[in-house]
Amino acid sequence: MGKKPQRFSWPEAKKRCRLNQNDIEMAKALGFGPDSLIRNIPDPKQKWKQPVKFWVRDLYEERFGFVLGEKPVVAKPVKPLTPEEEAEEARRFEEEMYWEDYRDRNSDSGVVKVQGNAPVEPAKSEAEDEPYFIEDVGDRDVPF
Repeated sequence: MGKKPQRFSWPEAKKRCRLNQNDIEMAKALGFGPDSLIRNIPDPKQKWKQPVKFWVRDLYEERFGFVLGEKPVVAKPVKPLTPEEEAEEARRFEEEMYWEDYRDRNSDSGVVKVQGNAPVEPAKSEAEDEPYFIEDVGDRDVPF
């Protein structure tokens, strides 16, 4: 038994699957031929199926840990802060905490808060939701 002849060529697979050269290299590294890529083009009814380009990239990244053509993310080293910068950072943090506490203390004033263009109703306490009853009062305690 010999190899099955290919029906499609790489340029046709590149065009029909909307691949670039890096995608073709990844597909070859995964062992795909142009026929298998064209066969895996999703039908419009197959909403769950990824386009071939993204499918090949996901498989390649799963197997090799990176994707060809994408630059690895390099974290910039964090330079240490000077004492003046640390003091400024601490001052800003304290100021932010002060204003957050200020807003929390003054939020129960009953005034409607506005966020953007839509008014927001003030928060109700649990006591407002329940009816007011005095449990120890009986018929003899009421004067009428």
